[in-house]
Amino acid sequence: MRRLYLSALAVAGLVALASGHMLFAVFPEDVSEDSDVNIWITYSHDVEGETAPQLAKAVVISPDGTEGLSLAERDGGLAGKVMVGDPGCYLLDYEMEPTYFDPGWIGFSGESSFLPKYGRAVMPVGAGRDCEISTGEGLEIVPQVDMTGIGRGDQFRAAALWNGEMVEGDFTAMVVKTPEDLLTVLHAYESEVEGTTGDGTIEFALSKPGLWVVSFEATIDESGTWTATSDDPSGRYRNGDSLDYDQIAPTAYLTFWCGR
Repeated sequence: MRRLYLSALAVAGLVALASGHMLFAVFPEDVSEDSDVNIWITYSHDVEGETAPQLAKAVVISPDGTEGLSLAERDGGLAGKVMVGDPGCYLLDYEMEPTYFDPGWIGFSGESSFLPKYGRAVMPVGAGRDCEISTGEGLEIVPQVDMTGIGRGDQFRAAALWNGEMVEGDFTAMVVKTPEDLLTVLHAYESEVEGTTGDGTIEFALSKPGLWVVSFEATIDESGTWTATSDDPSGRYRNGDSLDYDQIAPTAYLTFWCGR
C-alpha cells in the first residue's frame, strides 16, 4: 500500500525525494565564535519564476535559547543572518506551510494526506558538541553523534522522531555542495545513501566531504481535519477550506557539513 501511495505522490510531483525538491539551508562550512553567519534556505527550485519557500516557522536554537529568524527573499530562496556568540551547537529550525493531497485528484484510489515539511540545519561552533536537541514537535532528524569536526569516512547516526517518539520510514542522503563548489546543486538526483528503518534509526558512512542533506519520510496513521493556510497552486482548495485527511505523511530534512 505504501509503494502505491508513494507512486501516486510521485506522479503528482508531491514527494520531495522523487521530484528532487529538498528543503535545506546553505551556510559556510566553518562557523566561528562572535560572528554573523549568512544563511540561505531553499526548496531547491531552479526554474525561472519559482518563488521562495513559504515558511510557517523559522527560528534559531542556540546555547542562549530560541529566537526568531528574520528572512528576506533572494534568488528564489530566503536569506538571513545568524548572530553567533559563544561556542555550542546552533540549529536552524524551520517549517514549510503544509499542503494536502487526495489521490483521487489524479485518478488513484487511496487515502488523503496532510503533508507537513520540516527542516533543520546543524552548525556546531567551537567546542560545541551537544547537537542532540529535540523539540518534541513534528518530524525531526536528531543527530546521535558528535557533529563537531565530523568528516569523510565517519559514521553518521541519527534518530527520526515523530512528536518525540521514534518512527519508522524511508531515508535518503545527498551532497548538494562540495567544499570546492561555488554554486549549490539545487536538484541532486543521485543520492549517496538510501534506506528504510523500522525503528527510526538512521545510520550510514559519510562517503565524501560536502554539504549533506538527509531526508526522511514517514506515514502516520492518524486522521483529522486541516484548515488550509494558503491557496493550492492548482486550484484544488483555497485558504480557509476545511480538508479531512486519512493520514499524515510528513517529511523532515537535516543539513550539515561533512569535512575532509
